[in-house]
Amino acid sequence: MPVGPTASSASGSARIRAIVWLTLAFWLSNFVLLNLGTAASGNPYFAALMGMRALALLYGLFLCYLIHLLLTRPSLTSLRRRIIALALISPVAGESYGWVNFFAEMAADPSVGFADVTWPNVIRAISFWTWFFIAWAGLYLTLLYSFDVQEERQHSAELQAQAHAAQLRALHSQINPHFLFNSLNSVSALILDGKAGEADAMVAKLSEFLRMGLAVEPSEKIPLSREIALQRTYLDIERLRFPDLEVTIVLPSALEGALVPSLILQPIIENAVKFGVAGSPPPTRISIAASEEDGRLWIEVTDNGNGTIPPAPGAGIGLHHIAERLRLLYGRHGSLTHGRRSEGGYRVRLAMPVEIR
Repeated sequence: MPVGPTASSASGSARIRAIVWLTLAFWLSNFVLLNLGTAASGNPYFAALMGMRALALLYGLFLCYLIHLLLTRPSLTSLRRRIIALALISPVAGESYGWVNFFAEMAADPSVGFADVTWPNVIRAISFWTWFFIAWAGLYLTLLYSFDVQEERQHSAELQAQAHAAQLRALHSQINPHFLFNSLNSVSALILDGKAGEADAMVAKLSEFLRMGLAVEPSEKIPLSREIALQRTYLDIERLRFPDLEVTIVLPSALEGALVPSLILQPIIENAVKFGVAGSPPPTRISIAASEEDGRLWIEVTDNGNGTIPPAPGAGIGLHHIAERLRLLYGRHGSLTHGRRSEGGYRVRLAMPVEIR
């Protein structure tokens, strides 16, 4: 889903809080260390110095705020430009704060005067405060970069989720026409055979299936019990064509609430009917069985068809779509295997992580 106002504002608030805490920690630690040094020296004007340094600290915070406004300008989005701007502004901020700090100490301690303003002392003070601002700005830029990376990752994940959802909808839209074609073809065959009553019953069942199945969001996961109910309705439709068809469903109660992709079994059941049941003499059977093993949900669909009707071109599209949906949703934890059974018929097995609602 796209980044909404709430997510953006929350990220912006976290960024501001981190910057504020970084700046306060930087200046307060410097404030404490300077005053500890003054206290250790036994300066009689310690209290006054501490008060004036607190005022100077507020000016330092103001300078950091100005640097923050400078580095977040739209024209300084690249790291290279920010570094150049920082190299230019840090000496100015360092000298400005150095003089403010000097006058603050001179106002509190009579022993401090212009006699101390010598070139070595000035260069030493400006260098110290310049590197102080560079160090703060370096941590500041690192913090901004970490938030930028985090937001980019979040945005990338959201775009990937949107792409996956679009792919799932595309796969779902391809499955639905396939199912409708088979069902309407069955209705047409019953009408041609003069079985109007059975055709009418099939249309009613088809309406029920469409009401249940097509209302499901393509990218949504539904309980396995609901998915089985959808397939049972579909098989009820096909049993109007094949009265001898036996359907066996094994669904342990513990797995009824296990979440599966909606209509994930539909193409498998269709293939079992079209290439197994329709191509075999009675009696024919289709079995759906669910089980759990090592934290994975296994769903097996088997039929006892002889496969006398060769698969039509494109018959494997349904299974390919299922494998693709499992890959998109579960990565390497989802799989599909299929093949003929030694005792006859066909088997398709799905595997996915167990998610219980």
